[in-house]
Amino acid sequence: MTHDQERLTTRSSDVLSISRHSEGKDFMKGVLFLALALSAVQGISPLHAETPTGTLVGRILYVGPAIPDQVFEVTRDSGFCGAQATIRTVTIHPKTRGLEGAVVSIDGVAVPLSDPAAPALVLTNTRCAFTPRLATGVVGQQVEIRNDDPVMHNTHISMGSRTLVNVAMIPASRPVWKPLKQSGIYTVKCDAHKFMQAHILAFTHPFFSITDETGAFRIPSLPPGEHQVTIWHDTLGTVHQSVTIAATGDTHVTLEYPNHADARKQ
Repeated sequence: MTHDQERLTTRSSDVLSISRHSEGKDFMKGVLFLALALSAVQGISPLHAETPTGTLVGRILYVGPAIPDQVFEVTRDSGFCGAQATIRTVTIHPKTRGLEGAVVSIDGVAVPLSDPAAPALVLTNTRCAFTPRLATGVVGQQVEIRNDDPVMHNTHISMGSRTLVNVAMIPASRPVWKPLKQSGIYTVKCDAHKFMQAHILAFTHPFFSITDETGAFRIPSLPPGEHQVTIWHDTLGTVHQSVTIAATGDTHVTLEYPNHADARKQ
């Protein structure tokens, strides 16, 4: 083979190598484009794997001494409200011993709320009682206050010693709307009927739940690891418990209200 033939063969090999390299790059671009297209359709980022989360599933028990209902003499509008008002402050399920109406929340998880336009919490004066007597929401959420009774009520919402809402609700009046401006425990009272009371707990995160009639609760989408659980009840008070959330699936716990001073109302 002559020198010119060798140079021609070398150039041909270089051209073939460049062509194959270009085809390889085009192929990889096509694969990446296909992956991006599939990710867009499925709503999945190819650059960031979905963070694993777990769910806390449990039950709150109370095994302390029975707490009697509160009985109030009605001194105003007794013709409609009745001569007496009976308030059951602690409700225990007869089979599970579960505590109804306890608020379970997770402390210290800084996650922005994904739905700032949450539906309003409706608080109704009905049959001389607030319905519901316990509600939970997030900061910024609206509270819609209603009066379904033929008598006047005064809805007085406060946090500690500070009054946030104090509005008279005459019969057939229009609803009043107020936002939850900060996190914490809101106390709701009727100044006209002292036995009427409710609570609203507002949070800056979505990790909270209210126990049902069996004492059960469920809090999903929690980051794995150790977390501090806070349990609040309007009569029994506040207790804390540490739990470790698994990276996937459900973490089951049974938490018991202790029968000692730390569980008294705070």
